[in-house]
Amino acid sequence: MIRRTIISLACALMMTVSKAAAEDPWDTLTFEKLDRVAEAALGNAQDLSLENNREYCGYIAFDGEERLRFTAPLKGSVETCTPPEVPDDWELIASYHTHGALNPNEPDVSYELPSSDDIRSDMSEGIDGYLSTPGGRFWFIDTEDEIIIMLGGVGYFQPDNFFEQDLPCGPRAQHTFDEIYLMEDEDLAPCDL
Repeated sequence: MIRRTIISLACALMMTVSKAAAEDPWDTLTFEKLDRVAEAALGNAQDLSLENNREYCGYIAFDGEERLRFTAPLKGSVETCTPPEVPDDWELIASYHTHGALNPNEPDVSYELPSSDDIRSDMSEGIDGYLSTPGGRFWFIDTEDEIIIMLGGVGYFQPDNFFEQDLPCGPRAQHTFDEIYLMEDEDLAPCDL
């Protein structure tokens, strides 16, 4: 009788552990699902960003009930944005932010790539990042592999009214973090690499 009870309890415990493991939200998270959530978050933020010429930012996370969600976009300044505080029981996955509108008085300035500050910010938090640009590009910042990947080209999101043409040679579909640092340090365009 005691042995049967122990076996029953062991089976119940294994089923509970197995069920808990199967319900781990990380087990069902795919890049496609995460990209769709980021797209929805940035779609909202991009319109606000262009309208107000400010960066907007937020987080994508599992909330306390293990639901995948994003925070409402928080308004930043022309050049930076600090994401909102989230509850302690949220598990951060990625940041998202916009690069605002173009300044018609600075036609040679491009905001079409993630900056080294964008990269370092995500790396310091141990999360990936997503970005929308004035040209409407959609970028993924992969902090594990140290690359940025263009998920959507010019016009993927609503572009700024002043956006006409890119740098003489636009960004490639993928860049390493070192290439971003080099372009900033040496004032290079992507075709100069």
